[in-house]
Amino acid sequence: MIGKGPEQGSFPDHPITGSPDHPMNLKVLQVGKFYDPYRGGIETVLKDLCDELQSRVELQVLVANTSARTVHEQRPFPVTRVASWGTLLSSSITPGFPGWLRKLPGDILHVHVPNPVAEVSYLMAGRDRPLVAHFHSDIVRQKSLLRVYAPLLESFYRHASRIVAPTPNHISVSPFVSKFKHKCRVVPYGIRLSKFDLTEAISRKADQLRSGGPAVLFIGRLVYYKGIEYLIEAMSRVNAQLWVIGTGPLESKLKQLTVQLNVQSKVRFLGNISDEDVPAYYHACEVFVLPSVANSEMFGIVQLEAMACRKPVVATNLPTGVSYVNVHGLTGLLVPPRNPEALAEAINKLLASSSLRQEMGEAGRKRVESEFTAAKMAAGILDVYQDVLNLQ
Repeated sequence: MIGKGPEQGSFPDHPITGSPDHPMNLKVLQVGKFYDPYRGGIETVLKDLCDELQSRVELQVLVANTSARTVHEQRPFPVTRVASWGTLLSSSITPGFPGWLRKLPGDILHVHVPNPVAEVSYLMAGRDRPLVAHFHSDIVRQKSLLRVYAPLLESFYRHASRIVAPTPNHISVSPFVSKFKHKCRVVPYGIRLSKFDLTEAISRKADQLRSGGPAVLFIGRLVYYKGIEYLIEAMSRVNAQLWVIGTGPLESKLKQLTVQLNVQSKVRFLGNISDEDVPAYYHACEVFVLPSVANSEMFGIVQLEAMACRKPVVATNLPTGVSYVNVHGLTGLLVPPRNPEALAEAINKLLASSSLRQEMGEAGRKRVESEFTAAKMAAGILDVYQDVLNLQ
């Protein structure tokens, strides 16, 4: 699936020959919303991708800051965080962004979408350089913004040399990207498997966590499209603990719901935990659940992480990458969105059979190893860069 398209294969005109010791002579400016240690799905992808690419190309990263000053950091590559004066409709107010996009070097601009600030900045100041648009999701909920945003986004995609999508479903489900299928290349997200290996320390921590009996795990922001209220309702029919890792605007309302449904003794809100502790929770649970209810959930990297830890996944059958990643009956189970009864039935089916959990967990691990590693993601992106070079 990586780098899928008619141009993939051999690229004789500009062969990529970079190695960890000898990077290729290509400058790439990665443009995102935020960067590590800011936590989010796109930010996780961007960090893992940059970590893999930095030995092969000359990287710079351009993102918004979370404060009103511009900061330059020297990691293995430079990171520029542009001063932000707050947010408007979930977008940073960063007047200096176009100037920095124009100023920073890059033979290719790799822009992670959606990011209205970066898209406007490119149309204002970056059109003299080849553009790779990395499509992560559409803006789904903000209808008023979409009326203004849609023409801008279409213009941005028209200027792109290539559009990267993590799954074929991303292309088909997007009313914008689907208009530019001829430009699209599929490069699945990937994770670093070593982070989720069962080390002795992780095993000890997981054993400590298991002392309370079987557990169902959810990890994510507590926002509307995650559908956590349906998972909480399902727990009234499940004989297990639910661990909820993450914070968000719905936290107090969800806690009230557990009281209303009399499941507060089953549901533990753990807040944000350190990245170092996350693998122990995956290994300690029996089942991982992603109960999302809207197409804003375009992939669910947490599914890959659970699968890497050999855990079966229960997810909703959204038409996005969620149902592409978790293969029903192989790596886990898919259920209709907004259906607590179906969620409970799927969870109970897995809790009742250790052999089924093991079988699906092993299949999930193999699927991640073959399709969704950070190294494979980086290789696919390098193919896209080579494709873009050949278009020049």
